[in-house]
Amino acid sequence: MTKQLALDFPTRQTYERADFWIAPCNQEAISWVDKYPDWPTRALIIYGEEGCGKTHLAAIFSSERIEAEDLTEDFVPTTEKVVVENLDHLKDENALFHLFNVIQEKNGGLLMTSRRVPVFQLRDLQTRINMTPKAEIQMPDDETIMSVCAKMFADRQAIVDPTVLSYIATHAPRSFSAIQRVVSVADELSLAEGRRITIYLVKSAIEKVTNAGGANA
Repeated sequence: MTKQLALDFPTRQTYERADFWIAPCNQEAISWVDKYPDWPTRALIIYGEEGCGKTHLAAIFSSERIEAEDLTEDFVPTTEKVVVENLDHLKDENALFHLFNVIQEKNGGLLMTSRRVPVFQLRDLQTRINMTPKAEIQMPDDETIMSVCAKMFADRQAIVDPTVLSYIATHAPRSFSAIQRVVSVADELSLAEGRRITIYLVKSAIEKVTNAGGANA
């Protein structure tokens, strides 16, 4: 069988608002982001396991982002909205407390991401954290993943058996960004090899995505 030519374009992960898949597991978090600036305080913490979509929401909120481990008191925001990612790795608690004050002075917003709700030694900082609204993003369940996959394949005019969708839901990295890449790779393999999208084919797609670090998001 003659294989079709599959062009190997580099993939680029995008973090646009329209690309964010809204599901019960993340509804609360995206609702909080959309409410800005109508937050009861000038801050918000979004937390959840790796791959759940925290970085995507952070990018929707602001283009000015800094890793918590890189945050120092010398950091000067250039916009009114700032994201501090991975509070789990914060090294300078005074720097974060200082940033809270700067954001308040700017009448802006501070969005923080973390795998868990953080606990800090600096009393004033912990008081701010306690007052800050928090939204958890849970990992998508099998039914949600199957629905998302069905929609993605339909957008590519690909008809896929429910057993294939079920296999992806139970074997692929459990994040929306990884699922999107699995669908994309499966479609590319299908076109290149001129055959239907089967469990065997999506198994290869999942292996490619996983080996390329596709679980991170």
